Amino acid sequence: MSRSAKRFLGQSSGEDAEPVLPARPLIRLLSTEGFEGERLPVGVDDFIYRKALSGYVVMRASRKNMIAVSPEKPWNEQRRLEALLVSLRGLFSFALLVALLGSASVFAQGAAKKKGDEDPRLEPRTVTLQTKDGMEIRAFYFPSDQKKSATTVLLVHQLKGQASPYYKLVTALNKAGCAVLAPDYRGHGGSREYINARGDKEEFDPDKMSKRDLEAVIALDLEKAKGFLKEENNDGYLNLNALVVIGIGEGCVLADLWAMRDWGFPSIGSVKQGQDVKAIVLVSPEKQAKGLPLEPALNDNNLLRLPTLIIAGSSSPQGSDARKMASRLEARKKRFGRGEVDGLTSLFPKTGLSHDALVNEVETVIPEIVKFITTEVKGGDRKNPWVERN
Repeated sequence: MSRSAKRFLGQSSGEDAEPVLPARPLIRLLSTEGFEGERLPVGVDDFIYRKALSGYVVMRASRKNMIAVSPEKPWNEQRRLEALLVSLRGLFSFALLVALLGSASVFAQGAAKKKGDEDPRLEPRTVTLQTKDGMEIRAFYFPSDQKKSATTVLLVHQLKGQASPYYKLVTALNKAGCAVLAPDYRGHGGSREYINARGDKEEFDPDKMSKRDLEAVIALDLEKAKGFLKEENNDGYLNLNALVVIGIGEGCVLADLWAMRDWGFPSIGSVKQGQDVKAIVLVSPEKQAKGLPLEPALNDNNLLRLPTLIIAGSSSPQGSDARKMASRLEARKKRFGRGEVDGLTSLFPKTGLSHDALVNEVETVIPEIVKFITTEVKGGDRKNPWVERN
């Protein structure tokens, strides 16, 4: 690996290695060609710390969620650092990635691919989902080149969180062949605004969100996310019949209750309505969210049959309850399987980290999730055949 590539990946390479910001190095090497003076929407309100060297771009973020792109004079022609470093308040932003992926040039791989060689539908992108009650839900979609054989993943973040910090997990799953949709549900991330009864635009306060609001996340936001995935399925770009849900924090409650709802829609003749969720991943699981309990999902016989992965830091606030959940599921699966425990995996790394910090900073977590999903749910096999949906 070249020295510049190691810097790009955040690795050290000798005495002259450029110090890397703690939040992670950026995504791609960028060229100014064709972008001077342009403004690109990125969908984030974080201020970006940036620095650029010879031949690359400087990006300036504003509260209007736009980035201005312009050439930057070199600081030192002798330096060979060829990366743009970005630090956000938390971690990576999916939106920044999506805004730039189409124009980024990967110099380490040689000349850029010719235009027209790739299917534009396979490009990562931001999508806006309109719910039945008028909410606009921002989601980040990473399609798979496996198309009808692609296992599909729906990620549900924690309360007071958003999808963007799970960039590393999403891209790891995408590289493994999965199609991934990661929405910011109402009141979070890029889905905070709504129209009140007077017709005025207001912004959700996550602290004031109620049980009723979270019931709307399940019945409207996540159901709309599935509607988007159904359209992609019918166009041949993924296999909805091989769906995995990942819940994080309180998102475990939302994901599990939505999966239970999904399994409540039986097929009518040859028409498939639901029962698409084939595995569940619970990361830093909470027992309840704004009064919505996880308990009904843990007792649901349909979900009991599904492969389940539970991950929590052993000394984290969720560690003790997560172990109890795993023990409880193990006992129920053992009874259900007549002494055999099938389809239950757990990981309790020695850390107090939770949520995105657990996923991004404990090196065993992402590989374990990828291994579990790609092993337990295969989009191209006979158990999960591709089916066109009505």
